[in-house]
Amino acid sequence: MNPLVLFLPVYRASVTAYLLGLVALALLDAMRMQFGLIVIPSWLALPAIWFFVFSLHANRRRHAGQDPVLAVLPVLAAILGKGVGALVGFFPGMFAAMTDFAERNGVDTTDQQAFADAINQPGFQEAFQAEFQARPEMLDTLVAGMAWPSWLGFWLVIALFAIWFARMRRPQAPASA
Repeated sequence: MNPLVLFLPVYRASVTAYLLGLVALALLDAMRMQFGLIVIPSWLALPAIWFFVFSLHANRRRHAGQDPVLAVLPVLAAILGKGVGALVGFFPGMFAAMTDFAERNGVDTTDQQAFADAINQPGFQEAFQAEFQARPEMLDTLVAGMAWPSWLGFWLVIALFAIWFARMRRPQAPASA
């Protein structure tokens, strides 16, 4: 296996190299999220991983005798999946923060109707937003809650594309009679 198939979109990636490369990148991305990467600044690590994922897909398409330009499709779809995953991780944390805020302000959150009425009060959202801005640790908690769902959203989409890309075969030359 040529390790350069991970880094540059100018090689050919067999099914094994392609799948091993994706697993290696997913693990590297998980380590980036859990521990951070000391060697690479955080603002550069994520686009680098996206480029390496693109390179693997382009190299896999090249190996299958297809145009590598469509290799950008899995990366764009996975970035969209990452955004959806981040939203999925964001809303439960935001709801919990809003519930805590309502409880601290005397709202009985066990009564769904009272809670809904309190949330719909004109001043509630402004007061919640003011508290949110006054306590930056709330934002840190929400962002931390978004990290793993966004990671999972990205890599699930890539896994779905991996099934398709791993099944790509070179076109067979017609048999001459």
